[in-house]
Amino acid sequence: MLDSHSLAEYSSQVLNASGNTELEQRLGLYRVFLKLYEHHRSLLDEILDLENTGIKSRKQVALQYIQGVAQGQKVYVITNLLNGKTRSVLQPQKIWVIGRDRKMALPIQDKRLSRRHAAIQHVDDQGFYLIDFNSTNGSFVNGEPVRHCTLLKDGDQIRLGSLAFTFFICHAPKAAEALMDDVVNQVNAARHSYVSAEDSTVTETGAPPVRPDWDTPLSADGKDTSMFLRPTMSGHDVIPEQAACPISMKQQADIFDRFMQRNAADHHN
Repeated sequence: MLDSHSLAEYSSQVLNASGNTELEQRLGLYRVFLKLYEHHRSLLDEILDLENTGIKSRKQVALQYIQGVAQGQKVYVITNLLNGKTRSVLQPQKIWVIGRDRKMALPIQDKRLSRRHAAIQHVDDQGFYLIDFNSTNGSFVNGEPVRHCTLLKDGDQIRLGSLAFTFFICHAPKAAEALMDDVVNQVNAARHSYVSAEDSTVTETGAPPVRPDWDTPLSADGKDTSMFLRPTMSGHDVIPEQAACPISMKQQADIFDRFMQRNAADHHN
């Protein structure tokens, strides 16, 4: 883990000395962070861990949905509620019952669902309906309780007990025009190049695949927009080098000395 002196040295390298007001503001913000780091390091670690956990959990959450599809006489639903896998479900009477009963079209093992909680029914020339079976924990569409049944619209938010999902309706299919040969060739070339790069170190053109190179210095007219775009470092005690320091070493030393004097005075107070 980085110590406070290393952090202070690193912060002095990235400060922008364009104006005293801005510099004072940045030093003030950093002083708050430094106090938190020195006196409540465990709290800071917990905050960072919580943030990382939140990002991971958001990535793992998938949109739950049921999509009704009506194409002529063929009617079915597509959903990912069945063990998280996307499946199409045909039902001869065009009625898809949702509940804990394993014999139903959409069995979902949720303790807040009734055995036969609700159903989605398709009626010709009308659309898809949600019917509640007088369930214990109720059925809701866009936050409104369903007393008996309601006609569903594309994008409705449905909640059955604690099970929440979005309902989509596939309207009339659209036939796309055939592509020109040059577009097809471009697609195939891109796909083959990708497969080749995955399987070996040489692409179809004979050149090695392009990979990010963070260590090669930029050209004279190049611009590094931010050092924080670099990949995460593997070591905890290594501080990335600043490609181009905006202020001189003397200015850095003056800033650091002034910062440490203020920090010491705050501790005494």
